[in-house]
Amino acid sequence: MEQQAIEEALTRKCGEVVYSREWPPNQVRANKFVIYDAFDPGRPPSVDEVKLEVTGAVDRRLEVTLIDMMTKLPCVDLVMDFHCVTGWSVSNVKWRGVQTKYLLGLAGPRGRFAMAVGLDGYTTNMPLDALTSEESIVAYAMNGAILPRKHGYPLRLVVPSRYAWKSAKYLSKLVVMNEDEQGYWEMLGYHDNGDPWLEERFRARDALMMRRRVSF
Repeated sequence: MEQQAIEEALTRKCGEVVYSREWPPNQVRANKFVIYDAFDPGRPPSVDEVKLEVTGAVDRRLEVTLIDMMTKLPCVDLVMDFHCVTGWSVSNVKWRGVQTKYLLGLAGPRGRFAMAVGLDGYTTNMPLDALTSEESIVAYAMNGAILPRKHGYPLRLVVPSRYAWKSAKYLSKLVVMNEDEQGYWEMLGYHDNGDPWLEERFRARDALMMRRRVSF
């Protein structure tokens, strides 16, 4: 079942979304990714173990399996430039997955903010409208292959309109919130919104001394 789902995920026909904008200020083109992890992601789960939850301020709590995302839910191929807050960018990265606006629509969001939560405990917050745009997806494949572990297998949130720390790896949960809460890097002084075109990198230098971890 797992191998069959993987084959179908990579060969099925998907819609196409191209997120094309001018180059953000003070970003340098890179030929490859620099890999960062805030926490040890631990043992990679098998495809048939993985579920994504959409919860919090929603009309209906949603739980969907990775296999269903790969084989049943509408899929899109997203092409975008990947911008890291540290100043490097990789052009024309291709992701395949399910649009976050579709998943949120199934749950019926009632809040204005969202927290992305990883299997490793990583968290990052953003306005809900960052996830209800056409280009934001939950990805299970990258550049024609199942998402590599170092890029967030089994699932990665991909939000092209924000710096890459908002694109949470090892995604397990999207929590819709009525009030904004700060995620891991945001508590350490990173910007709550993180728009590369506005250079919203850091909130305040003194906040970089803070360190607190929140569980969702």
